[in-house]
Amino acid sequence: MNPFTVTPPPDGEQPTVEVARRREQWRAAGQSLFPTLVADPVSYARAVETIGVLAAELGRRRAGLEDLAQVMADPEGFVAQAGQGPPGPVPLSLLVGVACGMRERELIAEQVRCGHRAAIERARAIGSEWAVLNGPECIEDLTGGTTGVGSCTHLHIPSGTELRATLDAWSPEPYRVDVIGPAGVSPDGGSFTRREPWIETFRRYRAEIGGGS
Repeated sequence: MNPFTVTPPPDGEQPTVEVARRREQWRAAGQSLFPTLVADPVSYARAVETIGVLAAELGRRRAGLEDLAQVMADPEGFVAQAGQGPPGPVPLSLLVGVACGMRERELIAEQVRCGHRAAIERARAIGSEWAVLNGPECIEDLTGGTTGVGSCTHLHIPSGTELRATLDAWSPEPYRVDVIGPAGVSPDGGSFTRREPWIETFRRYRAEIGGGS
């Protein structure tokens, strides 16, 4: 029986206190592990191999955030369940932590993919060729908020072309537009010091890509 059956929290749901505490541990594991192994190639290679096996096991079990917290609470038990022997001088908590971090990134990527699929379905339902993958629908509504950084991504569904607008108030050229086409098509875009040409360029690209839509 698979002991890890908890699914990731729904989008927008806050993690539990235990998950947040364990997440700090697994996110710090990589920063602690690899600098200590750069002078020991044998241990480094062994650690990387073990981490790969552990991460694959977490993926096979479809471990969610709560599951990862359980794993971090008992790294020795998880390593034994995964059929791994003593990995050498590296603490098991660091190896398991890096594997948990890899699995968390997989969960985030899957959440993003699900969000994109939902945006495309909503656009098709209303007969629009454009899906808003993230950020506001109107570039005029894009601001840096409290952090000074913001973005929006619009997808032209028929061509598979993404149109991205980004704002970084701390950059010498804070406004940028990028066009990312399908595989084999060179990207295009540029940066701006002022907001007005940024908005105009975004609108122009959108009209050119969508034939005026």
